[in-house]
Amino acid sequence: MFSIAEGVRRQAALEDLARRERMRRSWTAYHGNAPKCLKHAPGQPDDNVQANYARVVVDQGVSFLFGGGVDIRVGADAPAGAQQWLDAAWLHNDRDTLLHRLAMNGAVCGHAFVKLTRAEAAEGERSSRYPRIVVLDPLTVSARWRPDDWESVVRYDIEWNGLDPVSGGAAAFRQTMMRRQDGQSGWTITDQRSDGDDARWQTVRNEEWPHAWPPVAGCQNLPAPNEFWGTSDLEPDVLDLCRAMSFVLSNAARILRLHAHPRLWGSGFHADDLSLGPDDVTILPVRDAQLHLLEMQGDLSSSLELYRRIEHALHELTRVPEISAGALNALGRVSGVALRVLYQPLMEKTRTKRMLYGTLIREVSRRMLAMGGFGEDVHIDLEWPAVAPTDPYEEAQTSVLYTQLGMSGEAALRRLGLVVRDSPDEQTRETGRADTTNGRQEERP
Repeated sequence: MFSIAEGVRRQAALEDLARRERMRRSWTAYHGNAPKCLKHAPGQPDDNVQANYARVVVDQGVSFLFGGGVDIRVGADAPAGAQQWLDAAWLHNDRDTLLHRLAMNGAVCGHAFVKLTRAEAAEGERSSRYPRIVVLDPLTVSARWRPDDWESVVRYDIEWNGLDPVSGGAAAFRQTMMRRQDGQSGWTITDQRSDGDDARWQTVRNEEWPHAWPPVAGCQNLPAPNEFWGTSDLEPDVLDLCRAMSFVLSNAARILRLHAHPRLWGSGFHADDLSLGPDDVTILPVRDAQLHLLEMQGDLSSSLELYRRIEHALHELTRVPEISAGALNALGRVSGVALRVLYQPLMEKTRTKRMLYGTLIREVSRRMLAMGGFGEDVHIDLEWPAVAPTDPYEEAQTSVLYTQLGMSGEAALRRLGLVVRDSPDEQTRETGRADTTNGRQEERP
């Protein structure tokens, strides 16, 4: 008899399978390995053109998010030495490279995960002071959460296949992290493996994780309300547009190969009776013979117009403006206001990502400090660079005008968007803080 519980499990399995398939398709498109649009016989010319806009969309988004770096600062009430230790811990994990790989995973898959592991000794050292941050492949991660609260995760599973480093045999590996059910704080970590064709999981190790939070932390790439998994930069509609662009270009390439050069055709004679050498005079051997050129009657304007329309739709859908991909470079010097207008869609998208990835960075920093013995509740602030390209001369003039009107230097930079702080209570602090200059009060922006 079919039960409701069985139906729920089956639906969850189908959704998990569909999610992984979307991730695989996105990675395939990013690496330029998508199926070719036109068929061609072996040994025949291949007219397929792969316009890999998927990689452009992802790389541009990652560069705008983390290309300028981010400063991670502890709060004023943090224990002594916390800032120096946190800087060293991030340096130990090659922060900038790690954040780029994290954002790339999120942009392609829709969700980004990291795992914290306890400090391990490097080769030749007795011990390591800092935990390691491992960027997880979202394809290998699955999560379970409370039925009434998708933000409250109770279990993480990480599954992957590989070769045993000792025996060299094929094996499947799984690591399960489950919240303790005995009322105590902490998580239970179980490592399992399955060798060869054996479908059974063999437990290798059990470990009690003492913290209230799990070793895994993640965030959505773009918001998806009412969902645990986020939205990627390469959703199916975006990939369909990328494929349509490749199809139009491939068709145009085939048309040009077949019809770009006029073809000579004739009737009423044998081919051996006609001499077509570059220095020969072409004389038709028979009075009624005919010789013509077969030419294209039209051009590719319709195909090119369709390509431009699809490309424009792709830029609008992904919020990656053409100028960021190198287009419109003949405009000459562009003012700061014009740059903001052109980059507005990407700026808004980047600000949204900063909120999501910023929460993850603060949480990972807080957890590392807890593992380093600095307490569980150290406050973390982030400082981001300006989102959009700016005109330095114009920004400097504007900043001077602001300061001449009585605004502090920091407030002027913040008004111009050159310094952006990201903190849970930053808005509260800024709203309640005022500067007194020349006998008047001015609220900081």
